[in-house]
Parts: sequence; C-alpha cells; structure tokens
Amino acid sequence: MPGRHFRKNRHLSKNRYLAPMSGVVLAGALAGSLAVAPMDGGSGNPDETRPVPAPVHRAEKAPAHRAEPEPEPSKPPADCKPSKAKEREYTNGRIPVDELCPLPQQGELLRADAAVAFYKLNAAYQERFGEEMQVNSSYRDRDKQAELYERMPAGMAAPPGTSNHGNGLALDLGDGVQNGDSPKFKWLEKNSEKYGWIHPDWAYSNPYEPWHWEFDAGQSD
Repeated sequence: MPGRHFRKNRHLSKNRYLAPMSGVVLAGALAGSLAVAPMDGGSGNPDETRPVPAPVHRAEKAPAHRAEPEPEPSKPPADCKPSKAKEREYTNGRIPVDELCPLPQQGELLRADAAVAFYKLNAAYQERFGEEMQVNSSYRDRDKQAELYERMPAGMAAPPGTSNHGNGLALDLGDGVQNGDSPKFKWLEKNSEKYGWIHPDWAYSNPYEPWHWEFDAGQSD
C-alpha cells in the first residue's frame, strides 16, 4: 500500500510540473506570432512590421465657379411671315390655327405680324429680367370668347366677336405685369411701343386691365 501511494503522488507531481511547462511553450509561441504580426493588418511580411505613416491629403483647390450661360432668346418659326398675315382677312375669332404663329410660351398663338413683334419684345424683356414673359392668354376663337363672356363679371370680357384676342392681336400677361405698380409693368409701359406693342388707353380705367396688351397692326415690320 505504501508503494502504491508513492507512485500515485509521483504521478501527480509529474503532472504539476508538466502544466507550467506547457504554458511557457504556448506563451512563447504566442509571443513569436505577435513579433511577426504586421502592425497594419497586412500579410505578415517583415518589411510591413513598421507602421506606415498615413498619407497626407492636400486640400484640392476648388474649381472656379463658372456662371451658367444665359439662354438664347427664342426666335419665331421660319414660316411665320408678317406679310402673309396682312394679306389675309378673317372674321374675329375665325382665324384658322395653321394661319397663326406659335409663341415661345407653349400653346399660345398670335397673328404672324403680332407674333414676330412679340418675339422681339420678349427678347428685350428677357435681357432685362432674366426670363421670358408669362403669357396667360393670346388668340381666342369665338367659342372661347363666348365662354369667357358668360363666365366673367360684367365688363371684364368683351362680347364675342369684338375682342382683339379674336384677331390674334392681344395678350394677357402675368408674372407681375398684372400689377400696374410693378417694375415689369413700368418697363413694358416705357419700352413696348418700340416693338409695336401698346397698353391701350381703355385698359387704364374702363375696365382697369394692366395685364392686357395689344399689337398695333398699323406698325411697320
């Protein structure tokens, strides 16, 4: 029995010394792996063990601001001939659409001579205010005139067949022009006649319509 007890204790003593030795070997291996591990998470090449300085980012010079070019003024279609308009006679509100000229504003039409003059006025307006004119109404056929006459308050729409809208010679403008004290109205009042357009006398008071402008058909091209 004493002998067996001795062997058991010797076995325990052997294990007690073996465990610390394993820890030393493991620690040494771990230290070795750390010694060759790259500082930047690379492939383990010894040349990469030194920390690589972060690149210096130089502030890039901001490009110089370039102003957007001003849009070119709109031009009338090539087949918009003022001379043809003066040669043809149509009753008020009965002008065929294909005899009218389109304006830069989508869906708006005028008689050819009025349209060409408007394009010139519109270009001058755009140069002054940086934008084209806002046209709310231009040519009105007889049906449209009748509709407005029935719907608008008394005196605010001409009886069908009597409005210059029906001759393709009138415009109703917006974007500030409808305010008689606005810079845009005052500019038009001062400059429109150079291009054959006027604000008729009646529109100052009977009724007051600062938005209504007409082409003077007696003007030359």
